[in-house]
Amino acid sequence: MSKNNIVTINRIFKFYTHFHNKILFIILRLFTSIIKYKKVYIFNTLTKFFYVGSFCYSFYNVKLFNPNFKDPTFRYCNGGAYGDFYSDYLNKLKMKFHYIDIGANIGIYSLIASKNDNCIKIDAFEPNPIIFKNLKKNLSHLNYATPNEFAITNKFGEIEFYVDPKSSGSSQIDSLKFNLKIKSVNGDFIKKKINKDYIINIKIDVEGHENVVLEEIISKINLNKINSIYIEIANDKKILDDYIIKLKEFELIYYKKSKKRCDCLFEKKLKF
Repeated sequence: MSKNNIVTINRIFKFYTHFHNKILFIILRLFTSIIKYKKVYIFNTLTKFFYVGSFCYSFYNVKLFNPNFKDPTFRYCNGGAYGDFYSDYLNKLKMKFHYIDIGANIGIYSLIASKNDNCIKIDAFEPNPIIFKNLKKNLSHLNYATPNEFAITNKFGEIEFYVDPKSSGSSQIDSLKFNLKIKSVNGDFIKKKINKDYIINIKIDVEGHENVVLEEIISKINLNKINSIYIEIANDKKILDDYIIKLKEFELIYYKKSKKRCDCLFEKKLKF
């Protein structure tokens, strides 16, 4: 077979996989909008069995490469388990913004933010080297997105990290049961990346290290530049009250709790 024929076949297959997976996504979104019982499970199961090629379209209509349905966090990202509130919030932002995704995993929220034409820069941080490869691939089509293989903490250098073999989203900075050493940076690193002409929207999901990350942001970054901070914290009223005090210039506009954790969206009180 000639080289030209191979190129043609590859182009045809590439077109087919895109078309097939997009149609599958449309059908599954319609189906799960009608039958809402266990819709995350249904969306994931049918995607798993019927997608073709090296990627699938998630519930949030973004392309995810190297689907790993054994990983609970991937299933959450693909099946829409995080709900619609924050994804809708990102889609509706009206001012040009820089999105900083701390604890990005495979980059689901960075990808959602990229769908908004007002998103002009993305910095996604993920220290897990295995997951980082997928993050990098998922963001590869965005020339304004930078994947960063670092943890955000209060020091530069190397720190102990625990990679959870059962769920990538449960991996965390842990000096007691660590099985890997990773690279870390502090708030100064983020500060150098900020463009003074754009507002900032930040997401923090770092499995128990959020207080350290937030302190770095508060101490190193001009809060007047930040429009919103979406953060996952422990389900503890005292901790929430502490965050409300720390972020006194922001208003808590969304709060959703589960057994152990809760998601909070803080938005700037005085608009730009």
